[in-house]
Amino acid sequence: METPRVPSILITGGASGIGRATALLLARRGARVLVADVDDAAAASLIAEAGEAADRIRYRRTDVTDEAQVRAAVADALAAHGGLDALIAVAGVMRGQMVEIGALDEATWDLVVDTNLKGAFLAAKHAAIPMLAAGQGTIVLVGSKAGVTAGSGSFAYGASKGGTHGLAMTLERHLGPKGIRVNDLCPGDVDTPLMRRSLDEAIRNGADPVAIERIRAGLTPPAAVADVIAFLVSDAAAAVRGTVFTA
Repeated sequence: METPRVPSILITGGASGIGRATALLLARRGARVLVADVDDAAAASLIAEAGEAADRIRYRRTDVTDEAQVRAAVADALAAHGGLDALIAVAGVMRGQMVEIGALDEATWDLVVDTNLKGAFLAAKHAAIPMLAAGQGTIVLVGSKAGVTAGSGSFAYGASKGGTHGLAMTLERHLGPKGIRVNDLCPGDVDTPLMRRSLDEAIRNGADPVAIERIRAGLTPPAAVADVIAFLVSDAAAAVRGTVFTA
């Protein structure tokens, strides 16, 4: 009997926050995970935390706004793991909280949109190529409620995540009939370094500290979102399509 191949997963932004929790969970469940990130120290910490599952996590320094680096990360996963079963695109930044539209500089807009939206596009583009060749695969783009069910404190962030939502829906339309499942996961307020930095920025830019503390108190643990992502990339989610929301 042929031995089933161990799932191969690529996670962009996998060194911290939701990506980190997902990498740990999937590796501990036996998957081989390639973490593509730019935070070398966080990646080293992740692998140390993985313990016995550390040998199932690889790290490749990858700027998701650079197409050559994204292409190389996908090639690395294919070479090391013998294929690519799932892409989980988490890489993102949040800047410009509580900055009024007239004061938002172009550099902040470009950083956020390039990382969150262009990065998701490049990852999906290059992951889809081997998946289409294999006739199967799963893509999960991690978006946000921002730009989908509500506005954001950041014009750039809300626009980027609204774009991610549209990208996921369009990917599903084109790739779904060819055997590739696509979901846009839209978390609420999650206790990640990105979120905490954003809340700090909001206070510096004049947000009500009491309101911000209420948000902090209700943040969802990243591990809870990782559970949902692990389900979405599993065979049990074969009938799940479209946008999935979490707290």
